[in-house]
Amino acid sequence: MGPMTGPELRLEPLSVDHLDHIMTWVNDPAVTFYFARLGEEITREEERRMVARLVASDTDHIFSIFEGETYLGQIGVSKIYWPAKNGRIGIMLPRHAWGRGVAKAAVRCLMDRAFGPLGLHKLWVIIRADNEKSLHLWESLGFQREGRLREEYYVNDRYYDMVRLARLAHDEPISTTGDLQ
Repeated sequence: MGPMTGPELRLEPLSVDHLDHIMTWVNDPAVTFYFARLGEEITREEERRMVARLVASDTDHIFSIFEGETYLGQIGVSKIYWPAKNGRIGIMLPRHAWGRGVAKAAVRCLMDRAFGPLGLHKLWVIIRADNEKSLHLWESLGFQREGRLREEYYVNDRYYDMVRLARLAHDEPISTTGDLQ
């Protein structure tokens, strides 16, 4: 699959060539605050193996986000279950991409691909229940809460509830007017 474009963004299929960009944020605790491996350093070799696995996967479609030549993060659909045509969507942005509407614009672009050429029926996301900013983002993109998973996530000696949200291909279109925050 070739690059995708969206409002001022370009989504390029993940490549090992993007490893230098990924390493700029993968060990930043502010960026990875909601990761299960919070505080565990990820080596370049570990990340290279992960990227190579994702690139070779039939159930993961991951992209690097660019604005011109500026790298802005990763987005993708993973854990695709082809019989039901559903997959988990996720996005990670380094600090320099925060607060600029990148997440919303990139998700819209990815949804077009997922519900279009990939032919998926459902996209879902799982968010820590205390991450109100992220929950607001996904709901603003038309994702609906499907349920709360009690004490589903364990990090730093503590359990956290998770909220699952989803959007179906035939759900009401979302407005593309207004600001992309």
